[in-house]
This record gives sequence, structure tokens and C-alpha cells, in this order.
Amino acid sequence: MEADSRIAVSVMVGNECRKLEVKPGENLLLAMVEASLPVTFMCTTGKCATCRLRMEIPDGSAAPPSGTERYRLGEQAVQQGCRLACQVFVQGPLTVYL
Repeated sequence: MEADSRIAVSVMVGNECRKLEVKPGENLLLAMVEASLPVTFMCTTGKCATCRLRMEIPDGSAAPPSGTERYRLGEQAVQQGCRLACQVFVQGPLTVYL
């Protein structure tokens, strides 16, 4: 991937799809905040779990859920596609549901 390449992130806000273009390795929460999307957060470290969102992340588009995510969200929520936006570093296209 080229240094100046961007990755498409689809953010579903109700029935509207907003497209973000993020740098490889960029933190999803910070990219969403920078784009003025209505995402709730308090800590940015995974401790509060307020940035919990449902996502569709294809293999290779982000690392698997971290231990922090599994602890804070529970295995059932992780299996249903929930992630903490502050713990997701974008490596490929993905979809987020607000």
C-alpha cells in the first residue's frame, strides 16, 4: 500500500451512509471524531466502553478484538460484531453502524 493511500470506511448513521477516507493504521475513533460524526466516547483507551459500536470488519481490515475489548464487551457482544472504536486501527475497508 502506498504511503499516501487512503482506506474507505463506511459509517452508517441511521439510513445514511457517510464515507470516511482514513490513513492505514489510523485510529477509528479519532477519525470519526475528526469527521464530526456523532460517536460517544469518554476515555479513548478502552476502559469506559462508551465507544462501543457494531461493525463489519473483513479479515485483514483491522486486528482481531483485543483482550481489553473482550473483557469490557463480553464474548457474546464481540461475536455479534461489537468493537470499541478506540481499539480499532484501520488496515482495510470496513463498515461501522452508529
